[in-house]
Amino acid sequence: MVACQGTEGAYSQKVCDRMFEFADILYMNTFNDVFSAVEKGMCPFGVLPIENSTAGSVTQVYDLMEKHRFHIVKAARQRVDHCLLALPGTQLSDVKEIVSHEQALRQCGAFLAAHPKIRATPMENTAVAAAHAARSGRRDLAVIASRDCAALYGLSVLRDDVCDTGNNFTRFICIAKDLTVYEGANKISLMLSAAHRPGSLYRLMSRIAVQGLNLTKLESRPIPGKDFEFRFFFDIEASIRDASVRALMGQLQAEADQMVFLGNYEEMR
Repeated sequence: MVACQGTEGAYSQKVCDRMFEFADILYMNTFNDVFSAVEKGMCPFGVLPIENSTAGSVTQVYDLMEKHRFHIVKAARQRVDHCLLALPGTQLSDVKEIVSHEQALRQCGAFLAAHPKIRATPMENTAVAAAHAARSGRRDLAVIASRDCAALYGLSVLRDDVCDTGNNFTRFICIAKDLTVYEGANKISLMLSAAHRPGSLYRLMSRIAVQGLNLTKLESRPIPGKDFEFRFFFDIEASIRDASVRALMGQLQAEADQMVFLGNYEEMR
């Protein structure tokens, strides 16, 4: 069983179906619920969006990483093609409000800016927004979601491809309670906090550079309760099976104030 946020038709569902043959999906209301379901043993796996090529990092997920115990065991890049959907018979000129996930709204900023009289309202998930639009009966309401949601919820496509770019991808991670490294794992994710003094972050990054490893992601998030101090998330192209990489992990742990090894995994494309 795998947990994901949203409902049928969500992009998270597409990723679950790619990662797991005949996936038994448990839909959760929030990202926090997905983490909790895995942490408490309700589901062995959970799937979460972490970064979009247009709108950037899903900071809510990064912040939740600090509050839960988990490991990343898989990842995938999912192409995201947003459409504008509404009840059959609705015209774009009828629309006064568009609902969707906040990330989807950001990914379609140019379309929304071209229609300034239409109010954009964030909801928990694109598919949840599509189900809401279908139930509402409102012909002044539209939703940004996948084309699959049109068939699922009896909506019509008003506009195809309303994304700012045709090259729109979201990275998803699959989390589990226990650390498992599958064959082919080639990316390592770490959560680090550095001493609050000059050069501390540089020293961590230089350790990685000396090994000739590619740092593909560096995300900083504020540490609650500490003024302007940050925790860092590193993604590194590497395998823990490599002895030099294991030695590097030891060096980073000794250098950092705190280090959490989040996982070593392969990313599906």
